[in-house]
Amino acid sequence: MSRFTHAGVPADPLQRPRAATLAASEWRISSHALLDGLHAVAPRLGLVLLIAGVLQMLLHWAGH
Repeated sequence: MSRFTHAGVPADPLQRPRAATLAASEWRISSHALLDGLHAVAPRLGLVLLIAGVLQMLLHWAGH
C-alpha cells in the first residue's frame, strides 16, 4: 500500500499542484539573499572574465 494513502502523512510535493506547493512553502527567496549571493560570486566571476579576455587578446595577437 502506498504511503500517500495513510492519514496524516504529508503529500509528496511533486504530486501537489504548483499553487498549493508555493502556498505551503516555508522557504522564500528574499532580495537580500539574492544580493548576498551575487556579492559572493561577483569577484570570482569578474576574475574569470578578466582572465578569459586577456587570453583571448593574447591568442588574437599571436594569430596575426
